[in-house]
Amino acid sequence: MIKHILLFRFREDVPAETAAAVLAELETFPGRYPAMRNWASGPNISTRDTSMTHGFVVEFDSEQDLLDYLHSPSHEEFVRLRWRPVIERQAIVSFPC
Repeated sequence: MIKHILLFRFREDVPAETAAAVLAELETFPGRYPAMRNWASGPNISTRDTSMTHGFVVEFDSEQDLLDYLHSPSHEEFVRLRWRPVIERQAIVSFPC
């Protein structure tokens, strides 16, 4: 099992409706990528570290399933056209569990 975690912050100049649309699209990922397991996402409610505003965590059965997702044409297109233009910072961690 591979746990994949993404923490991120929208750019300050991104309109709220644009951020909401990106978040809504992320929520469709488990239905679009059947290898995803145990998807959870939401806003950062930590009072200790507010450097990231949102995050998600998902599991994959294998590292190959994760790589297939990351390198899929639809994921690559989402990252290039929808994600990079609106994200200021991100941290990604994937590890076996």
